[in-house]
This record gives sequence, structure tokens and C-alpha cells, in this order.
Amino acid sequence: MIKQAEIKIMKKEKRLKLSFWRAIDHYFIVLFFLFIPLITLYSIFEIYVTKTYDGVRTVQELMTATFPFIIPAIVFYFIQKRRLRFIEVQINYTDQEFNEAIKRTAKEYDWRIEYNNKSIFRAYKPWNWTGSWGEMITIIRDKEKLLLNSICDPDKMSSVVSFGWNKKNIQTFLKNLNDVKNGIPVKEIIEVSEKEWTFKRTIIRIFAYPVCIMFIGIGFYAIANPVNWKS
Repeated sequence: MIKQAEIKIMKKEKRLKLSFWRAIDHYFIVLFFLFIPLITLYSIFEIYVTKTYDGVRTVQELMTATFPFIIPAIVFYFIQKRRLRFIEVQINYTDQEFNEAIKRTAKEYDWRIEYNNKSIFRAYKPWNWTGSWGEMITIIRDKEKLLLNSICDPDKMSSVVSFGWNKKNIQTFLKNLNDVKNGIPVKEIIEVSEKEWTFKRTIIRIFAYPVCIMFIGIGFYAIANPVNWKS
């Protein structure tokens, strides 16, 4: 359960607060890209400080090989940090309207509600066939406003893309809240199958698949041609 002190901090900073291990999962992509630079830093420490380096690369070669990993690490750090920000929406609502909007959205997206009180709401959307492992939705209730955030579920396999579901979670809830306030009844949901090979998903796959294949290839090459553990 989130403590009131943590809620006050999140209200003030307008940023989602994560526990240590959830933060590790959220920033895992950054740690992944920093793995090679950290190994390189240790090698440079051996070269200049302990004088125990037994590798085959010079400092310049080590730095050259490390540079391509630092750039994406920095980029993904700011992307993941930005995703922790709350979206602030000024809106008047009653407890009944809020809970009815939650009920409609939970039914539509199969949200699993963890807790819902006068201060904060949290729920999880489970994995589905769209490619997302699931999301964690957090809504902080304040006077005449809401702070909303949706990120990839930090309790599941680390992910940096939700295939649009983070935005959908927030937009659908706000739509349902406005519908409730305006007295619009629940519309019957007609299942529409999504196209698996949309333009956006095709572009993502064109980029992601070769990168995955490249890293797998590098791994097999390193195993087949070992110099030492640093290589």
C-alpha cells in the first residue's frame, strides 16, 4: 500500500514514485546499454590504476567500442524518466462519477484493481496479444483535478513499449469519466480485430528484429572466439 507521505511527494513532484526493484525494472534498458561501458571502465581502471589489464585492446579502442552504447543509454534514460510524469487534468467530479468511470474502464480493459480510495487508485491491465506485457495505471485524486500515469507493468518482464496502451488507458478513462458526467450511457462494445501488420508496427519490427539478431550474433561470436572474459 502506498503511504500518504509518498502520495504527497508524488503530488508535489508530479512524478510517479517507484520502489527500488520496480525502478530497476523500469530503467532496465538503460542498465542493459551501460553493461559494456561498465566493463570498459573496469578495464581502464586496470590499465591506469592496478596495472593488471591482460586484454588486447588499447584505451582508444575500448573507448571507441563503448561510445555507441552510451548514446542509447542516455536517450532511454530520459525517455523512461519522462514516462514517470503524471498527466494533470483539471476536472470536477464526485466519488460516484469517478467510481463509475473506473467500473466502465475496468470492464472494457480488464483492469485488475489493487486499491481504490479517496487519495489514490491503482490497477493493472494484464498481458494481451497486442504485444504489451501489461501496464500499471496510477491515478492520484486531488481537489478538482486528477494526476494520471500509465507505464509498462514493473512487476513483469521489462519492456520499453506498450504498443499505445499507456495512452489508451488514460484516454479511455477520461472519456468514460466525461461520459458519466454528461449522463451518456455505456455503449455496447463491438470487438474489432486489430491489424497485426500496421505501418507503425511494421516500422518497429524492421528496426527491432535486426537489432535482436545483431546482439544474438555478437553473443555467439564472442562464445566462439573468446580472448578473455572482457571480450
